[in-house]
Amino acid sequence: MPSESVIRKKAVQILNKGGWATWYPSRARFKQNDIFGIIDLLAAKKKKMKKIQLTTLPNASVKRKKIKSFLKKSGVEMTIEIWCWDKKRRRFRKEKVSVNTA
Repeated sequence: MPSESVIRKKAVQILNKGGWATWYPSRARFKQNDIFGIIDLLAAKKKKMKKIQLTTLPNASVKRKKIKSFLKKSGVEMTIEIWCWDKKRRRFRKEKVSVNTA
């Protein structure tokens, strides 16, 4: 299973080729590195912004539940993209997660 840094490098390469500027928090040992605990990577292009959670395909449902839980508890309305690395196909499977707080 590829490490988080390997998956992040692949995602950053794809986004940069598509003209997106990317940013992610620096690594700190034994500390939370995600933004709000649910966002691994930010990408911006003109007036668009992507908030991305990176994971492996088997871990997607855990991440999905964590994102939905955070959005409901905080009352924040935003869309998070989950990029799941598919080891067999050697590509990302992407999905969008949001919660209607109304």
